[in-house]
Amino acid sequence: MPDEKMKYPLLEFEYDKKLYEELLTLNPHPEFVDKDLTAPENYTHKDFGTYNGDALNALFHAANIIRQLDGFFPEIISHSSSIPESLSNSLNPYLESLCQDVKNYCTCVKLGNGLQARLQELMEVLLFYGQADFVYEQVIEWNKAENEGKPSPRKTFFDFKWLYIKQGDRFLFLEMDVPRAMKFYSLAMLTWKVDPSETRSSIDGTTFDYPRAKETAEFLKNFNYLLYSLLANKCVYIPYPRKETPPILKDAYDAYNQLMKAGDFSQDLGENRKLIASIITSAQKSLNLLSIRNSSERHHLRMTFLLVNALMKKSLITELFDLARDLNNEAFEASVLDKSHFFEGTPFYPLREYAVSLERGEGIPLYPTLLRLARAAFLAGQLTNKLRVFYLPDKLAYYTSADVFSYMLPEKCKDEKADRLGKLTVMHLSYMNDPNEGKTLRQTVYPSEQNSEKKKRKSLNVPFVFVKCFTTHIDYLPMWEMYGDHAQGCCLVIDWNRTKPLANTAEPPLYRVCYLNRDASGNYEVSPEYNRGLENVCGVINNNLEELRDAVKDIDVSEWIYLDKLLGPALYLFKDSSYSYEQELWVIYQTEENILHTKPKDPKDKPWLFVQTPFPLELDEVILGPKFPDVSTRVPYLQEQIYEMCDETDTTRPRITLSEINYR
Repeated sequence: MPDEKMKYPLLEFEYDKKLYEELLTLNPHPEFVDKDLTAPENYTHKDFGTYNGDALNALFHAANIIRQLDGFFPEIISHSSSIPESLSNSLNPYLESLCQDVKNYCTCVKLGNGLQARLQELMEVLLFYGQADFVYEQVIEWNKAENEGKPSPRKTFFDFKWLYIKQGDRFLFLEMDVPRAMKFYSLAMLTWKVDPSETRSSIDGTTFDYPRAKETAEFLKNFNYLLYSLLANKCVYIPYPRKETPPILKDAYDAYNQLMKAGDFSQDLGENRKLIASIITSAQKSLNLLSIRNSSERHHLRMTFLLVNALMKKSLITELFDLARDLNNEAFEASVLDKSHFFEGTPFYPLREYAVSLERGEGIPLYPTLLRLARAAFLAGQLTNKLRVFYLPDKLAYYTSADVFSYMLPEKCKDEKADRLGKLTVMHLSYMNDPNEGKTLRQTVYPSEQNSEKKKRKSLNVPFVFVKCFTTHIDYLPMWEMYGDHAQGCCLVIDWNRTKPLANTAEPPLYRVCYLNRDASGNYEVSPEYNRGLENVCGVINNNLEELRDAVKDIDVSEWIYLDKLLGPALYLFKDSSYSYEQELWVIYQTEENILHTKPKDPKDKPWLFVQTPFPLELDEVILGPKFPDVSTRVPYLQEQIYEMCDETDTTRPRITLSEINYR
């Protein structure tokens, strides 16, 4: 049963890190450092690693740097599992030098002139001093190079599974940094192309065995990378054998699976909150009772942290929404700021940005504004969820010109553009026909006296938002005129249900556009007469809009940059009712990655920005407009292009028809 005193279980979640620090300690001082070594001042040269003594020179130089590092913070080094990041940053010149030494020694190991065991020790030192990214890159780089070439001798590959898993556990258990933990867990899963004939080797007369093989085997026992990865990246059901699962976690696993059956529990209240409290209570107990020394229990400890991470990602925003309305919310300020890092990698990441932003000037209370932003973000998520299309219409239509359609066809998708075949271009929001795109919701909920900003220079910063518009109106005259090149273009009838499986992903989702009209008092509202398909939720949307107005009214204009980000897709899914005849459905990409450029016909013009769907379309029909020119002479080539596109993308050939509209 959950602890009844836990009003906000996610915010109240805590555990004793000291239970894990001792067993996950890294060694910053290998034995070879204490040997009487003469460190050369400048030992690098051309073709480093191929000469006798290169490996020893790199090792001796590294040992000298390590001794210097020992002297800076001896008390911390003797009592800590790692150096704090603030201190690590102050040691940059020394750490850069040490990284170069390790890189040089890597070269020696790759060439068979260095010892694996020494390299592993050096990497452990670097991890102690916060150089995990450097270690990761070195291993990935060598693994890629090694697997592309001939099988390598066993003594030259960096398969230090024990160290990688330990560092992954450090990220997970000590910092709850799941993304970085998974990066190091993945290193333990790398495959290496090793010479099968070699079982033992020697270097400089020293017989070589795989370093810490026994400890590695223990670390790999009950290590389930696939399950960890699934839990870290998406919520999945937890398959578990009840006999082998600690009793304290059985109820937690069952409760988690119940949540999964409920679907998207980030917005759900009531019973789901009880389940979350139950999981958190069990998690706290298990983290204090289970032993990391036991490989089976270590597996369940990882599972516990991953479950907590999944709950934080999904439901922390719900707790902050409740907390924002709690008169005693000041008591949770430290916890809110600490746990804001769980918003990284979620639509609510601007809350993390705000929490770690630079110190603000006098008179701007950080914490109350953070809670107001969180409340607004939750309500925006509610709106977006109401507008998401879960039950797709059989057919969607997309109107375009014949010229734009040609950019999906083989004639325009050659050479470096071959991967664009059959895919939709999704243009930047700025090129839409409605000048108020992305502004209607702002005008509805933002404080009107600040909306004008008359005394300020107009900001020209634009968000990187890309939109593709669809409609359920097929062969519809107003759409032909507005979007189909004045009836001279094409209407692409898309089978979205067959298109999406090609993407092998749930993204991008499809949303309905919500059309707002003004009531008698001049306020915007959602009316069923303008919103086909949303008739049953118009009242709920109106209530959410009213709550959103209340949430943002006290947010200073200087913080609107965060507010705009947090509103997310909702900011672009509301339009004036004068456009309701379109009955649009939108795909929205908010990204600064993989942006492509058009090639202007006039060199004086600047390119337009667009992105592309990651999947080709399944076309059911291509309807030519009522004024499509030269039908008899153009259709044969167009048909050939369409069929070739479908054959290349393994999609079904569509029907090609002429509009039934008698257009004059």
